[in-house]
Amino acid sequence: MSRFLIPGALLLSLLALPAQAGMANATMQVGFVLTEACTVSAQAGTPNVSCSHDSPYRLGRVDTGLRQGSQAGAAWTVYF
Repeated sequence: MSRFLIPGALLLSLLALPAQAGMANATMQVGFVLTEACTVSAQAGTPNVSCSHDSPYRLGRVDTGLRQGSQAGAAWTVYF
């Protein structure tokens, strides 16, 4: 029995060797998208903008020329 056991074990170990020797490295490009969430709230005056990842924004004021009571109307635009 040991006459077949030792050569059989040697043969099995040689079969496993090429599987480990054939490893190769590869490169891969990975990207991700970061979703931004911004909240704009306005009571009276300048709107308040709050973004979750501190994204840059710009406020712009546009006079509408409409009269609401005794004040001229104005609209705000938020540019992201």
